[in-house]
Amino acid sequence: MARKFIVDGTEYPDPGPDVTPEQFKQMMAGFLPELATAEMTEEKQGEDTIYRFKKKVGVKG
Repeated sequence: MARKFIVDGTEYPDPGPDVTPEQFKQMMAGFLPELATAEMTEEKQGEDTIYRFKKKVGVKG
């Protein structure tokens, strides 16, 4: 059973089983600022768990 972390279509390696998806989001937000407000979805694909992060569309001004 593998975990996959996908941010706007790009897959990133699993940082380890002791890191929660929320911790992954916080860790990566330093490199990918759009993750700070991204929405996360979880889905099963066979035995794998896929975590998708999609940045929120905002309004400037």
